[in-house]
Amino acid sequence: MGLEQKIWNQDQLQKMNEEAFLVEMLDMLQISPVTADDDSDIKRMKVKLDNVEAMIKGRLDT
Repeated sequence: MGLEQKIWNQDQLQKMNEEAFLVEMLDMLQISPVTADDDSDIKRMKVKLDNVEAMIKGRLDT
């Protein structure tokens, strides 16, 4: 299974209403109730969380 991820630029993030922004963020995470703890799963989750952090920061910096 490949890691598919959407990427938005700053302008796109600013144009999203709050609901769309939150839906996109939660869709990005796709956290399962059962999280495996091998190294590759941890690395993938860290990448997702880093991207979410950047998106939130982009929204707050305006």
